[in-house]
Amino acid sequence: MPEPRNRRLIRALRALGRFLAWPLRTILRLTKDGLLFTLLACACGAVAFRNDELANIPLLIGLVLFSVLTTGLFLGSRSLKQLGLQRRCAERTFAGEPVTVTLTLKNAGRLPAGGVTLSESLRAVTRVKESASPSSGESQRLTLAPGGTARPGGAGSGQTYAVAVIGRGLEPTRYSLLVRRRGMYEYGRTSLSTTFPFGFWRCTGERRIPGRLVVYPRLGEIDGGLFEELELALTRMRRSRPSREEQDFRSLREYRHGDNPKWIHWRSSARMGRPLIKEFEEPQTRRVLLLLDTNLQRLGTQRGPAFELALSFAGTVVRELNRRSCHVQVATLPPGERPLRMEITREKRNLDTWLEALAGLQPDNSRTLADMRGALRREELRHVYVLVLGLGSLRVRCDLTWLASLDNAVKVLDVRGDEFRRIFRRGGGAREEADEDLLLAYGDEELDDLAQEELALIG
Repeated sequence: MPEPRNRRLIRALRALGRFLAWPLRTILRLTKDGLLFTLLACACGAVAFRNDELANIPLLIGLVLFSVLTTGLFLGSRSLKQLGLQRRCAERTFAGEPVTVTLTLKNAGRLPAGGVTLSESLRAVTRVKESASPSSGESQRLTLAPGGTARPGGAGSGQTYAVAVIGRGLEPTRYSLLVRRRGMYEYGRTSLSTTFPFGFWRCTGERRIPGRLVVYPRLGEIDGGLFEELELALTRMRRSRPSREEQDFRSLREYRHGDNPKWIHWRSSARMGRPLIKEFEEPQTRRVLLLLDTNLQRLGTQRGPAFELALSFAGTVVRELNRRSCHVQVATLPPGERPLRMEITREKRNLDTWLEALAGLQPDNSRTLADMRGALRREELRHVYVLVLGLGSLRVRCDLTWLASLDNAVKVLDVRGDEFRRIFRRGGGAREEADEDLLLAYGDEELDDLAQEELALIG
C-alpha cells in the first residue's frame, strides 16, 4: 500500500539525516578544554604525518589523546543515560513564599556519574475565555532565575548541582523556588547537563516528571475595625431574630423541668400519654456571605493590580472569619461558567479549596454582581452579614438593591476606595512592600456618581 511505503521512506530519510548530522552535533558538544585537547591531538597527528623519523612517537601520543577523547564522550553519554530523577516538593504555596524543591538523582548503572547540573522550569497554566485578556488563553512560560525566583519571559533558569552520584546510589539535591504571582503552574522538562569525566564533552539530556504547583494569592492583614463592625451587626441580627422559628423544628422529646410550656406539642402528648416538647435546630447566627466581583470595566490601566488585590483580600478575610468561628459562604463569577459558590467550614481542606479557586480565577467583564441574583435564594440573604467586594460592577449600572433586607446587613467595599485601602494591607518584606505600592497607585481615588448612588441606596 502507498501509505505505509511513504511512512517507511520518511523514517528512513529521518534516520539518514540524523546519521549525517551526528558528526556536527558531536563537534558542537566540545567544551573549550575539549577543543584545545582536540587541537593538541590533531597537532600530534600532523607532526607524525610530516616527520618520518619521529613518526612513531607523535602518532602514539596522538592515538592516546584521541582515545581519551573517545572514552570521555562514551562515559559521559552513558553515565547521563543511566540517571533517573525524582522530585519532592510542596504542591501548594502562597505567592511570595519560598518553596524547597528536592531533586534526587538515582544511578541505575555501576559506573559513577558526577558534575551534573539540573535545570527546571515552570509553565503557567491558564484558562482564559475573556477576549480582553492579553494572554488570550495562551500559556505563559516562566523559568526560574538564578537564586530561585520565577520570572516571566524566560529570563533565566534555576539550577542545582550534584557533585557525584556513585554507582547504584542516590544523590539528593535542593533548590529554593519563589513564585511571586498566583496561578496554576506545572513543571516542564528537567534538563541535565554534565562534562563528566574529563570536562571535554558536554552531555545533555531531559527528564519529564509530571508535577504541579498551586500558588495561592498573597495574603495580608485586615484592620480589626472591620471585624468589630461585623460583630456588632451579627449581634443585632441575633437579638432581632426570634429564638425559635417553625422552620427550625427538628424533633420531639419528653418534657423536662424548666422547658417553656409554649413549645409543648399537645397532639403528640395526648397520643403518647406524656408531655412532649418540640426541639429546634440552633439558628446560624454567625453567617457571612462574601460576594467577589470579577468585572473590571472602567477601572483603567490598574484593573489588573486591583483584581489581584481583591483576591488577596478575599483569601485573607475568609481565613480570618473561619478562625472566628463564622459560617462563611462565598460566591463569585468565573468567566464562561456558572456562578461559583462554596461554604467554608472549620476544616482546613475547605479553606484550601477556596484558595485554590482564587489561584485560578480570571476576570469576566461580561457579567456583573447583578447576575448573581438568580444564583442566591432569598432565604440565603436572611440573617446574614453580606460583604460585597466590588470592582467594575460599582462603575457600571449594576443594581445591588436586591441584597438589602430588614433582617440582614450589607457592606460594600470598593477596592479602589479609601476605606478598603485603610483596612487592608498585603504583608511581606521590602520587595512585597514595593509591589503593594504599585498596586495601590490607582490614579483616580473617588467613586463616580453612579457608584456613590449605589452605596447610598444600599446603606
